[in-house]
Amino acid sequence: MDSFHMDEKNKQGKTIVFATSSPRRKQMLHQFGLDFRFVDPIGDERIKHGNESPLEYVQSLATQKARSVFDAVPKNAIIFAADTVVVLGDRVIGKPINRTEAEETLKNLSGSHHQVITAICVFDMAKDVYLEEAVTTKVHMRDYGHGEMRSYVETGDPMDKAGSYAIQNDFFNPVEAIEGCYFSVVGLPICTLLKILTQLKLKTIIDVEKHKRDFSKCTGCLMLSPLNKSQIITEL
Repeated sequence: MDSFHMDEKNKQGKTIVFATSSPRRKQMLHQFGLDFRFVDPIGDERIKHGNESPLEYVQSLATQKARSVFDAVPKNAIIFAADTVVVLGDRVIGKPINRTEAEETLKNLSGSHHQVITAICVFDMAKDVYLEEAVTTKVHMRDYGHGEMRSYVETGDPMDKAGSYAIQNDFFNPVEAIEGCYFSVVGLPICTLLKILTQLKLKTIIDVEKHKRDFSKCTGCLMLSPLNKSQIITEL
């Protein structure tokens, strides 16, 4: 369990928790000044049921993470969790089990497009409130060569990532274009998280101008609308 040097309780005395062991999600939250107490989810992710849609599956995975820490946090905690899946056609692609599978996945994705779905859920344990949101982004992959694909796999970077790639990897740079939220592809749609924080009346301040370059990676990001030019205010 760790945190980014924060007061673990907000002004209302509630503990704000993010159930995640993902370094990328922690880094993004830290990058935007969204300080949570972090708790590692307990247990392994379950396998997708045959009759589940990819959306239902990823939402259930996020819920599973949040529920897994119920006994590890105070009874008045607000628990956030997120999960991301890659969908090619009607097939959900998870993290590779070995480098051979990572190469095979990247070969299938090369020169084509797929969807990335990230679900966020939150439990307010004291109020018995549950909220969930999901963001779908269409990702167009460039037609990379076998040699550069193999070199990327050899770095080990694909091994903990759904779809066997990281959109933010400058060495491989696998993505040609996206339609939707860049941060959802990384693993956490920041503007959707802010929407949920606002619904829960939890506030912090994000300097949009400072992060304009980051938000400009999204297509048509609401964070860059005229109303949001200076800052989005929501309070943790």
